[in-house]
Amino acid sequence: MQIFTHRAIVISSGLIACSLMAYIALMLLSAEITENQRRYANDTLNLTQSVIHDSLHALDDLANLDIQDCSQSALTKMRQTVFLSHFIRDVGYVKDNKLHCTTTGGLLKEPIKLEPPTFTTSLGFDVWLNQQLVIFDNMHSGVVIRKGDFNVVIDNSTFAKLEYGENQWEIVSNTNNNVTHLSGTLGVFNHSELISYEEITDDYHYFHNCSENYNFCIALSMYNYTLIKNKTGFLIFSILLSLAFGVIASICSESLFKRHNSINARLRRGIRKGYFYYQIQPLVDLKTKRIIGGEVLARFKDPLGELYPDQFISEIRALKLTWPFTLMIIKNALNDLQSSGAIQSDCKISFNIFPNDVENNNIEELGRLDEVVNFSGNITLEITEDLQLDSLIANQNINAAIQQGFEVAIDDFGTGYSNLAQLKSFRCQYLKIDKSFVFDLEAGSIRSSLVPHMVDIAHKSNLRVIAEGIENSLQSKVLEELGVEYGQGWMFGKPMPLALFVKAYQHTNNSE
Repeated sequence: MQIFTHRAIVISSGLIACSLMAYIALMLLSAEITENQRRYANDTLNLTQSVIHDSLHALDDLANLDIQDCSQSALTKMRQTVFLSHFIRDVGYVKDNKLHCTTTGGLLKEPIKLEPPTFTTSLGFDVWLNQQLVIFDNMHSGVVIRKGDFNVVIDNSTFAKLEYGENQWEIVSNTNNNVTHLSGTLGVFNHSELISYEEITDDYHYFHNCSENYNFCIALSMYNYTLIKNKTGFLIFSILLSLAFGVIASICSESLFKRHNSINARLRRGIRKGYFYYQIQPLVDLKTKRIIGGEVLARFKDPLGELYPDQFISEIRALKLTWPFTLMIIKNALNDLQSSGAIQSDCKISFNIFPNDVENNNIEELGRLDEVVNFSGNITLEITEDLQLDSLIANQNINAAIQQGFEVAIDDFGTGYSNLAQLKSFRCQYLKIDKSFVFDLEAGSIRSSLVPHMVDIAHKSNLRVIAEGIENSLQSKVLEELGVEYGQGWMFGKPMPLALFVKAYQHTNNSE
């Protein structure tokens, strides 16, 4: 289940990242389309408004010149208007709805009757679109604007620089919501009651904007299939980028997941969130078989499962968390044991102490703990033999702990650096024979032959002996005959929760 959950999280994170990247790419593309539509519409509005403004200004100037015919002086004045304008290509004189002369053609042989305009604006000028005109002997398509007795011609090439991208577009006249198609694709423009309008759906992007001065609007619309067709390269790039981003997110998620689930991370969380707990293994008097105390052993379980001591002890040391870890176990166990109300004054409860906490003299803090002061039994500090017991600092710190009232046991004796002669420099009370020696008692191995020697020297040094790993009555009997006072092992009980230990402790003491 854990592996499945792990894979599900990694895959989900990749899919989410891929989808998010694809969504961002589409949003960026949508924003680009919207921005382009706004720009195209504004460019059209600005240019068209400039053309109209320039044309109306020129027509007003012509009306003020009091031109009544097509004389040479009149044509000269009209040509000056063309010269001064940015957009006007030709000017004509109109009388009785007939065109009599132009700046490029001069006096016409026969006046030309004007056709009805494409539309008339609310400002009172007429507009003809896409008129075929001869300017300087060349045929041009243009826009004609008339006001009063004059008209001006704007070449359609003036609007050639306008861009609309892949959009369909339409320019309309919009007077009092009366819409007249002027140019582009018929039917693109909608929502005539709004000066500016934007709509984005699953099918298309739409935008229109209207001039507030001259009653015309520009509308642009792009369908998504057009987008897919014309942005294939970008879309393929976005898909590949999204997939790459998803793979990277999956790899990062996998890395973070592994880091989160690493032993180091679990142990740090364990100390912070209380995932460590303890069990107690009974300590038995080998003569009476009475439980006289127990050794508190740390255990670990979090939502990811259990870790065994051989997995976390060395890591705790590597993380330099030995003292916070030890304090947590000691405080919890002593508080619970005292609260049980079953602990007698001769009960011996032992805790394993890391060697570096002896050398750093962290153990000096123990004597001030409320849990230690209030505990009614005896507390034994078990110090593993990988500590250089001949260290002067270690010697001083151990003896200081003994003076505070703690008993001290040398744990796993026979597997580390010390020797029996060095024990005389301490005033410790116990020596614990490592279980590997006890296992070999029945086999009569060389290691088992060392046990009597250890017991003899320990007694001569005024140390009581505890044997670990006793599993059967034969081992117990041999050790008892050798003079070993105390024993631990599965024969007397595995490490157990507090409630079971208290029950076993009370049973053996009450039946005495």
